[in-house]
Amino acid sequence: MYRTLKYIRRFLAVAVGGIILLYFIDFTQWLPDRLHSLLHLQIVPALMSGMVGILVLHLVLALLVGRIYCSVLCPLGILQDFIYRIKIWYKRIAKKQKDLRLKYTKPLDILRYSVLGATAISFLIFGGGLLVLWLDPYSNFGRLVTALVKPVAVWGNNIIASVANDMGNYSFYNVSLYTFSWTLLISSSILLIVLIVMVWRRQRLWCNTICPAGALLSLLSKYSLIRVSIDDSKCVHCRKCTQTCKSRCIEDKQYHVDTSRCVSCYNCLTVCKYDAIGLAVDGWKRKSKGVVPKKQVEAATDRQADTPQGPGQEFIQAPAQGANVSRNLFLKGSAAALAAIPMAAWALPTGLQKRTLNARPPGAVDNFGEKCTACQLCANRCPMQVIKPAFMENGFTGMMQPYLYFQPHCYCNYECTICSDVCPNGALEHMTVEQKKIRQIGIVNFVVDECIVKSENQDCGACAEHCPTGAVEMVPYQNGLTIPEIEPNICIGCGACESICPVRPRAIFIEGLRPQGVADAPHIQEATETVIDDFGF
Repeated sequence: MYRTLKYIRRFLAVAVGGIILLYFIDFTQWLPDRLHSLLHLQIVPALMSGMVGILVLHLVLALLVGRIYCSVLCPLGILQDFIYRIKIWYKRIAKKQKDLRLKYTKPLDILRYSVLGATAISFLIFGGGLLVLWLDPYSNFGRLVTALVKPVAVWGNNIIASVANDMGNYSFYNVSLYTFSWTLLISSSILLIVLIVMVWRRQRLWCNTICPAGALLSLLSKYSLIRVSIDDSKCVHCRKCTQTCKSRCIEDKQYHVDTSRCVSCYNCLTVCKYDAIGLAVDGWKRKSKGVVPKKQVEAATDRQADTPQGPGQEFIQAPAQGANVSRNLFLKGSAAALAAIPMAAWALPTGLQKRTLNARPPGAVDNFGEKCTACQLCANRCPMQVIKPAFMENGFTGMMQPYLYFQPHCYCNYECTICSDVCPNGALEHMTVEQKKIRQIGIVNFVVDECIVKSENQDCGACAEHCPTGAVEMVPYQNGLTIPEIEPNICIGCGACESICPVRPRAIFIEGLRPQGVADAPHIQEATETVIDDFGF
């Protein structure tokens, strides 16, 4: 039964993680947008968007079966399991299986609950903010996929398309990636390195020290109704359960399982030959807090002396330096992340007209800076690829949060609401197409001295041709030329005019609005009925 339960857990984890991964890298927009509902099951997005029902569901699950969220629904947790699986394969190939025998380590409660407390204070005072942005496991996974996996997928697609096209097969086509960001690449690479080191050294160290979602669930999972328990009458201290526990929370010497750190992976349930470990309904009470009576310890010691030494017997004592190593890893990772800030400064876009504010995606709420955790889902799903992660364009507190970066072929589609539809955090207000058409995300500005009509005495008019609301019109200028004239009250800030402007810095550009407003109805000429009673020539 336990083996079946373990494989069901693994199947669900692979299914959930695979769907989320494909949804982020789907550059063909093949997957339906309604799959975004799966992302609403994440704890931090549910908290940010005020989905109380989802939060209650997670809390009830934690009280019933422990931290099953960390092993089945959390994409960053699934990624850590994948990294650890790579380590297992490597050690087996290198014939270093002894390195896979894990050891019990003491919990770093001060660190993990300090991080949880700081995150909670940030949320209660600011409604979110930079701390939540950097620690949310779902958003970290989204940034990793966006920066490291999706570019590789696009690159591979383009190679296949080139080869197929040369062979006369046009089923594949080249895809451009306009949302690539060096800032996101550098920060995500550092995060991945830190994550790999943590997993390689201490498996689920991130989940049990840094992740606020894991710390929150641990407060309830320690009182879970169904938990992993050790039967002291059957245990022979072979330590196989301890050696397979990736959370390092099983201390078989004292028959203790730290359920606050157990992520309900069920790997330990299938390795015991004596049926000494399994799932038990312990009610709302705990048999012990990791401390057993002295007589019971002595009895266990005598039993161990009479028991043949099993594999991995030398791994009895927990390393004394475990807490220090964990703290050092955390400090080194934080220092590396901070070091990435000056390294990415050169990645700021150039050749743009200076503006006070950048436009945010349509539907941005008034407290967008606190609600948005920079998961990059809106940028990945945007068919026009106009949404890009910021470095310092939105200020220090807006790092990695999306803004609209207008360039050729990249502007906000007049009838598109995908970004507001898929946002799981409530940072983008859901809108209908009709509401989107008058949502004013920015105001058009025109610098007449930069316009090619005045500076080079050439005809243009590209901005007016691309404006969907008529906010930019061409009026007579001189020498038979026409020049743009703007009407800001009907401009929605879509950036179609800025994206097509041929001069640098651009003569026409969008200034973002905080908060976003509502534009006047666009000027649409009514169609006149023409009666044709003869040929037109």
